[in-house]
Amino acid sequence: MSYLGVMVDMAGCPNRCRHCWLGSHRNGQMTVDDFKSIATQFRNWRDEEGRGIAEMSFFSWWREPDYRDDYRELWLIEQELSSPGRAERFELLSTWRLARDESYAKWAAELGTRACQITFFGMEENTDWGMRRKGAFRDQLIATERCLAAGIAPRWQLFITKQCLNELDDFLRLIYDLKLFERCEKIGKKFEVFIGGISPEGNGYGIEALRPEEDDLPLIPNELISITREGTDLLGKPEYMVLEELMECDTPPNITVNPPCLAVNADYDVYPNIAEPAEWWKLGNLKIDGIQEIMRNYREERTPGMRMNRTIPVRELAKTYGDMRSKKLYDKSDLITRFLHQWGMDYMRRGR
Repeated sequence: MSYLGVMVDMAGCPNRCRHCWLGSHRNGQMTVDDFKSIATQFRNWRDEEGRGIAEMSFFSWWREPDYRDDYRELWLIEQELSSPGRAERFELLSTWRLARDESYAKWAAELGTRACQITFFGMEENTDWGMRRKGAFRDQLIATERCLAAGIAPRWQLFITKQCLNELDDFLRLIYDLKLFERCEKIGKKFEVFIGGISPEGNGYGIEALRPEEDDLPLIPNELISITREGTDLLGKPEYMVLEELMECDTPPNITVNPPCLAVNADYDVYPNIAEPAEWWKLGNLKIDGIQEIMRNYREERTPGMRMNRTIPVRELAKTYGDMRSKKLYDKSDLITRFLHQWGMDYMRRGR
């Protein structure tokens, strides 16, 4: 293997967002020694011919970046554990920390962070509902201000559900009231806002009843569509239209992630980072099964989800789980994702 990333959920996440494809795992309290021990197991792993992994990246978080108070020290440890040049920062910051730690945005900017993704589910009540935390909306606004002050462009993503359709004009007005386009231009950046589609897996599957439908599209203000990065494209098309193509697809889903990455939760369960971390994707447990079994399961794609991903034609999944009467909006990949989730639930119900 030429490369592998390993994400360790040392502290967890302050939110339980309803859209999160990673679901709601237990928050843990892993120590730095635990993190280093996990890294050592992966670095020392060898295949049947004695070959290890050429380059590796280690991350001290999985769901919420920089959630621990010692986030600065952890970044140094990530660099120490990872192959030279392989430790990475992303355009993902903890908005929970941004709202509580005045020095955090400046630190992130010094590391080269140019933009920060900030999530909304509508206005205050709906965003607090969507993130399952009172005060989340206010935190997102504070995070926006602190990013701007540090020279980081806030990048707003709005997840549209049926619950927020009646307040989209208010959301549009908020963008203009905060003068986000002008203020980003002043710091030499571009303000971007986009309407996100919710992946129907993990927590996201639980709000399928609130997924917007074809008849809801006229309720989205034209002006909001015009200023968003990709308009309503990320919401997709009605299911009955997408199914016409998927019913003819003879190949399996073949979902892959490049570069490859594994995730370790607080209970030491390990998942391939190609789909929701559900039981039918789980590679094993580091403490119970050990690194050799986990890597064998990963390389040989032995989990039920990984086998299904490579063998069952999309048309079979579409015929089993598709609904030609449905007007719910999906892009092709999200509808396939729903099929994979439904297949997994059926697999577990059948008793494997």
